[in-house]
This record gives sequence, structure tokens and C-alpha cells, in this order.
Amino acid sequence: MSLTIILPIYNEKESLPIMIRLLNSTLKIEHEIIAIYEDDKDNAKSIGEELMKEIEEFKIIKNKYGRGVRFSIQTGIDFAKYDTIFITAVDEIFPIISIETMYQEIFTRNFDFVSGTRYSKGGARLGGSLIGSFLSRVSNFIFNKLTKSQLTDFTTGIKMMKKQVWNSIEFNSKPIGWAFAFELSIKVIIANYKVCEIPFKSVDRLFGGKSTFKVGAWTLEYLKWFFYGILKLNIFKN
Repeated sequence: MSLTIILPIYNEKESLPIMIRLLNSTLKIEHEIIAIYEDDKDNAKSIGEELMKEIEEFKIIKNKYGRGVRFSIQTGIDFAKYDTIFITAVDEIFPIISIETMYQEIFTRNFDFVSGTRYSKGGARLGGSLIGSFLSRVSNFIFNKLTKSQLTDFTTGIKMMKKQVWNSIEFNSKPIGWAFAFELSIKVIIANYKVCEIPFKSVDRLFGGKSTFKVGAWTLEYLKWFFYGILKLNIFKN
């Protein structure tokens, strides 16, 4: 029983050391932690290199595919030594509490894909952009009702799965923010993987850094997957 934790980062010099130390001190299961940066000028790169000397389970590597969170995650998966992966943003502290619960869903109940959710009982989204929070909550609510899906939060980046699940998905989303998470959630259902979700509390940026949320570009990409999912998931059920 072992886990690879993948953390895409972008100028996260405040959040990175806090997250790595919390993860390493909290988790009781065998694990490794991989942080992936995009640019040699990233302000967290040197901090990550120092952390590697301190924490045996941690390493920091450069995104080898191109800019974008999805490409950073793919790089991390390529380097992962364990078959089960957990994906999260480095500024998301509270999902740490849910990691072992999600892990048990895979290993004791044989789920293929476990998603976090901010929008079911026990979950919450606190702080962050008011516009972003509103759009996320409303779009996920409408999407869930129209597709009658077992998932209530398609757009969260908090995911756990086997590597083969990730590698089986043909991604077509543009490298804009976490849009790939919406696409991934839709396509694992279409592929008939066994999925479930675990509630968590999302608190935006407790430890510095700056949100990369951009209403225009993000909204257009998310809308594309919103309508794609409504069409495909309803066809899939029929």
C-alpha cells in the first residue's frame, strides 16, 4: 500500500514548504511527494531543492511537456514509482485530511477513481474569487442535475486514481488552469470506471501566492466541457 502525491506548482515559495512538511508528517501510508515546476525562474524551485536534502520522500522536477497544469501532472506521473496517484494544488491544505479516506476507497472498496467534492454534505468552498466560486458552485449544481451523475464536483483538481486510469484518458482540453479536471471527471465515467467522491473543505490560499484564475479564458474552456459532458453523459446513459 503506497501512494505518489503530485503537486503542480507555479511560484509557490510560501505554500510549498508548509505543504510538504504537513504531508510528510501526517501521512501514515508509504508515500512519495513530487512537485513539478514549469520554469527555472520559479520562486519555489530553490526552496524545493533544499527540501529534497531534508525530506527523503520528496523530489522536485521540471515539467518536460510544456506549460500547463495537466502537463506538469503528466510529468509527475511519468516519474511516479507507485501505481496510485493523488493530485492536489499545493495551496490546498485541508484535503490532506481526506487522503487516507480516499486511499481506502480504492484499496478496500475497489474504486478506480476517487474525486474530492466541495459541494456535498461535509464539503465547503471558502475564500477565493467570488466570481470563480459562484460560477463553480452553480455550474456543478446544474451539471449534476442535468446528467444525474454520482459526482457533485466535476471541476475540483483533488483526485486519486491508479496511474493506468489517467494514462487511459485521451485529453483534449486546452492547458488552461484546471480545465483538464472537468474533462477527466467526465471521461472516467464514460469509460465505465468505478467512481466515488469524498467531501473536503477548500480554503483558498492560506499561505501566500496568487491565484491564476482568469474569468474569460477559464470560463470559455469550462463551458466547452460543460456542454460536452451534458451531451456525452446523457448519451452514455441511454
